[in-house]
Amino acid sequence: MGTLALSIPPATALNVGVTPPRFEVKINNNKTRTQTIRVINQDSRPVEVQVSVRSFILNENNRVETLPPSEQSLEQWIVYTPARFTIPAGGSQTVRFAIRPRVQPQPGEHRAMLLIEEVPQANSKSKGVRIIGRVGVAVYGYVGDVKRNGVLNSVSVDTKPKALRAIFDVSSQGNSSVRLNGQYSIWPAAQYPGAEATKPIGNLGKPNSKLPENLLAAGNLPDTPVLPDNRRQIVLPINKTLPPGNYVLDINGDLSGVAINQGIPFTVPTNNNVKPNNRTQPNSQRVKDLLKNHLQSR
Repeated sequence: MGTLALSIPPATALNVGVTPPRFEVKINNNKTRTQTIRVINQDSRPVEVQVSVRSFILNENNRVETLPPSEQSLEQWIVYTPARFTIPAGGSQTVRFAIRPRVQPQPGEHRAMLLIEEVPQANSKSKGVRIIGRVGVAVYGYVGDVKRNGVLNSVSVDTKPKALRAIFDVSSQGNSSVRLNGQYSIWPAAQYPGAEATKPIGNLGKPNSKLPENLLAAGNLPDTPVLPDNRRQIVLPINKTLPPGNYVLDINGDLSGVAINQGIPFTVPTNNNVKPNNRTQPNSQRVKDLLKNHLQSR
């Protein structure tokens, strides 16, 4: 079982974790400085790990797909050490890498994924299926004039039962990936103070975070990247259960530096939360019973 982390620190796959999970590096003709990854073994036993590197894209479902290397692949230019090592229980290991272009890099964004993968033990005595951890560290290399041109085409809220979610339709029209940054919050429509009055919440997600009065839920915007010359739908699951009524999804953030400050009204319909009453018969059955009683009375 593998997990590829594109942005959320720290990235963890089973008992193997890495930090940081993403690098953005300026590439020039000279040697770039060495970067450091910390690999953590959270298991109670030693784990052997191997490192590899792959080029990648994100498909239409925002899932990572690896690509074969080419002359302009960042994969071809990354050197790293060590390539294979054992981490004691509860310990950690430092992996270092640098970018050494073999040809003149083309302007724009270059991407690769450093894969940190657990090595299966041939002499393992455990029975059943052996699950192996794998985690990816995304590396973005930039050459020349980097243009992040993101367009938020629309924001909508899907209110299907047990699947409440916001959908951001985003285009990336420059030569570099764009991503959302910031926070969202959900207000009852009647108590919503307006987009200009809401502010980012300090220490959001931490125990000492305090939500404003009347605010129902809040969280961070998804920061899944939209790659250059792509248009994608970024989905934000909303785990808060809302009763039927009118609400506003408030956005305080930006899309690669362009501010987003707006409120999106939505309605949770009544039938989302209606539970059948076993004591109430369907209308058709009630009509039949009334007719039967009427005939018997005659």
